[in-house]
Amino acid sequence: MATVAAELAERRVDIVAVCGGDGSQFRALSALRRVWPSDELPLFLPLRAGTMNYIARSIGCMRGGPEHVLAHVVRDYRHGRTHDVVSRHLLVVNDTHAGFVAGCGVVVNYLRLYYSEPRPGPVTATRLLVRLVASAIAGTSLVRGVFRRVEADIDCDDERVPFRTFTVILAGTITHVALGFKPMYLAARKRRHFHLLAGPIGPLRLARKIVRFHRGFPLEEADFYDNLARSVTIRFATPTGFMMDGDVLDPVDTLTITTGPL
Repeated sequence: MATVAAELAERRVDIVAVCGGDGSQFRALSALRRVWPSDELPLFLPLRAGTMNYIARSIGCMRGGPEHVLAHVVRDYRHGRTHDVVSRHLLVVNDTHAGFVAGCGVVVNYLRLYYSEPRPGPVTATRLLVRLVASAIAGTSLVRGVFRRVEADIDCDDERVPFRTFTVILAGTITHVALGFKPMYLAARKRRHFHLLAGPIGPLRLARKIVRFHRGFPLEEADFYDNLARSVTIRFATPTGFMMDGDVLDPVDTLTITTGPL
């Protein structure tokens, strides 16, 4: 991917289309950011070829198979016709990874369960979510494993997030995640900012607010930090895995999250 990114940068292409899932999109954007000669990246076209495709959904990308969408855009480009462009900052993690959503805690544990299933996809993801809600109501071991707490200190701009343990840590510059959930309802509110959600909220309380979480409303929970941020630093008590656009990455001691190019 690095070789292809370097070739695209040398040619200064106008549009980069990536065919793959959300994780493929983030890896392509990370490679482009490393080699592009300026902060102004080319237009980015996410083609829906993954199991979730929440990046394409969140920015309102044209529906249809990858070949159909790409052919449509190429045809219009050749004829000088323009398309609506949605501006979103990249989320940059540890100055290495560039995508749109990062998180740890519940989201990582859920993804590990999801990827362990024989047939990952929207149906499998929905069934797993239903099982977790049922487990939260019954108080069984499944949900306790997913809601294992992460010990960390989080600094959001000039403010220390007022918790020491977390079940949810989620940051993004787009509103959507998988299954149509829109937890980052503030993501596009202000330039050069992203939405940070973090707190030790328990499974039963989150299950009771799942409709609000899905529709993009604030949870209005006392133990849930919900705010815009320009820069966030997370210092873990022990090395902790995190995810970027659906891909689970290796454990780290610290996460530094900022916004990158539009």
